[in-house]
Amino acid sequence: MHEDNVASRQKLALAARTGIFLAVLLAVQLVGLPNPLTGTIVNAIFIFVLLYNGLRHALILAFLSPLGGIVSGHLPAPMYPVLPVIVCGNLSLVVLYFIFSKRGMSLRLVLPALAKGVIIGGAGYMIVQILDIMATAKWLLMPVLGLQFFTAVAGLFIGEKLYQSLLRGRGASV
Repeated sequence: MHEDNVASRQKLALAARTGIFLAVLLAVQLVGLPNPLTGTIVNAIFIFVLLYNGLRHALILAFLSPLGGIVSGHLPAPMYPVLPVIVCGNLSLVVLYFIFSKRGMSLRLVLPALAKGVIIGGAGYMIVQILDIMATAKWLLMPVLGLQFFTAVAGLFIGEKLYQSLLRGRGASV
């Protein structure tokens, strides 16, 4: 019975930490930083949560973060049709990093970021073309879609380093 109580407390603590990271993620989006900086921080949070809380918890944040982008204005109205694509890009980033997390730096940072960039950039561009979004909106959207790779690589690197710093601070070897 005592073991069940300990396990329940651990699960509750894990869920609470994920909730706190969701609040931090939403707060980062509401602060009003430039999109490249916000994107980098959001991607870093995904990876930190993946390493700290596990895959399921990082996937929850990756799924919910675009909603924060809508609320904060980081995701402009012409990009709302691209929302499912952004979710897929986020999920692919987290899953591929999880799969390649024990590999060399270039593979674990570049491959997930490239997948996210291709998914969001490529599919986003197709959606823009299919919906025939006006030319002025295309010029606004394309840099945002293309920037995904760079903010993903930076976010993966920063999230990893933050996690390693936390472990060092707790006396664990990295």
